[in-house]
Amino acid sequence: MDPPGRDRVEELRALLARPPFEITGIDDNTIAIYDRALTHRSYTNGGEYPAAVAEDNERLEFLGNYILDFIIAEHLYTGYEIPPGEMNRRLQVTRNTKLAEIVRLQGLGIDRVVRRRGQALTDSIIADAFEALIGAIYLDRGLDLARNVVLAIFEDEIADCDTDRNYRGRLQEHVSRESLGDLEYTFHQTGPGNCPTWVARVSVGGTPYGEGRARTKQAAAMTAAKEALSRFEE
Repeated sequence: MDPPGRDRVEELRALLARPPFEITGIDDNTIAIYDRALTHRSYTNGGEYPAAVAEDNERLEFLGNYILDFIIAEHLYTGYEIPPGEMNRRLQVTRNTKLAEIVRLQGLGIDRVVRRRGQALTDSIIADAFEALIGAIYLDRGLDLARNVVLAIFEDEIADCDTDRNYRGRLQEHVSRESLGDLEYTFHQTGPGNCPTWVARVSVGGTPYGEGRARTKQAAAMTAAKEALSRFEE
C-alpha cells in the first residue's frame, strides 16, 4: 500500500491533535500506522477477501479491541467496588454498536476519516476503526496515553451505570431540583505535557463549590462534583 499523501497526512494530524487524543509531533514514518488504523480492507483490495495486501486495519483492530477492554476492566477493578457480573455488564460500553454511537455523539471525527471503497459506512466499520486507532495509539505512545484517551472518552459512560458514583449527574439533579442557578465546570491542566493532570472546578450560581484533580478531564470533574455535593449535604 502506498504511503499516505500529504493531504491525508494533514487530515490525520488534525484529527489526532484534537481532544480527547491530543497527539502531536507525529513523524512521517509513524503517521502510517494511524493511516492503516483508519483504512478499511475495501480500500486496499476493492472489497475482495482475503485482502491482497495487509495494510488495512484488521490486525490493529484485533489489538485495539483487547487493549480497550483491558483499560476499562482495570478502571472498573481499581475504581469501583462491584462484583464481577456488574463489571462485565459495564464492559458492554465497548460493544460495536455502542462504540459507533460514542464516536458520533462525542464528535470524535473517526467516522469522517475512515478510508473505504465501494462500502457503506456501517457501525461495524466505525467501531473497528475506533479499536484500531486505540491499537495504533498504544503502539506509538504506550499504554499510559492509550489509557488517558480511553478514559477521557468512556468515563462518563461508565459512571452513568452507577447512580451512586455518578456525582456529576447527582449534582445536576440537586441544582435543578433546588433551583440554585447555573452549574458550570472550568478546567485547566498542570504538569508535563506528556503526563498532565487535569484540574476541574465547579461553581453553582457563580459560587465555587468543588475542585478535583485527576489524570483525565472527566475524572477531575467527577471529583469536583463529589466535593460540591458534600458541601451541599453539610
